[in-house]
Amino acid sequence: MLKGIAGRTAIVTGAAGGIGSATCRRLHAEGANVVAVDIDGAGLDALTAELGDRIVAARADVSDPAATETFFATAVDRFGSVDMFHANAGVESKVNPIATFDLADFEKVMAVNVRSAFLGSSAAVRQMMTQPSAGKIVFTASIAGLKSDAGVSVYNASKHAVIGLARSLMKETGALGIRVNVVAPGVVDTRMMKPLEDGLGALAGIDGATLKAALLAGIPLGRYAEADEIAATVAWLLSDEVPYMHGEVVTVGGGLYP
Repeated sequence: MLKGIAGRTAIVTGAAGGIGSATCRRLHAEGANVVAVDIDGAGLDALTAELGDRIVAARADVSDPAATETFFATAVDRFGSVDMFHANAGVESKVNPIATFDLADFEKVMAVNVRSAFLGSSAAVRQMMTQPSAGKIVFTASIAGLKSDAGVSVYNASKHAVIGLARSLMKETGALGIRVNVVAPGVVDTRMMKPLEDGLGALAGIDGATLKAALLAGIPLGRYAEADEIAATVAWLLSDEVPYMHGEVVTVGGGLYP
């Protein structure tokens, strides 16, 4: 068992997705109380039915300020504190050159990937400052936040923004005892990968399967990550096992980066 998780309370956004649900399962298995947040009510229902006790589903639009305040209040009302916050909600962008990129898609990606991270981390810090024990925040970014690729400029920009937000936030929270870190996955075997494979393949004039083969060839470990492997890193960063890790961007990419 990881130190410092059992009996404490975590909020996880994007909880019905691959990495989010895996993180909820891992934190719950470590003994945490979990508030699972997502706009996908059916996905939340399935997750809470699977895990049973010590988990509360909060269906919410994470880009909405009022909804954010509500699910933080839910966590405090139900469990008494918010000790861990995983700002994980995210969506992929369409694959298009920036000259023809749709403004509505740009705004959607920025709202879910960046605005929600800002709103959630702000609420987390305000709540954690009222508590006697230090809190921990982990953002889900991406290796895409550390490099760039044609066709996914908006997704890349959103993940660069998440890393920038975290790096600034950690300067503000260190003296408060609130640790802030980032997990930056590479390619992960979740729902989000298929549209990216197909879109990037079309941009390169090949099919999605050929693009996937090319991606795999560039990964030294030769495979996509499993969501559980990302969740394990998140749980580690949220635990008391690494009390001196603060402001770090931890890549989990099978050797894909650098």
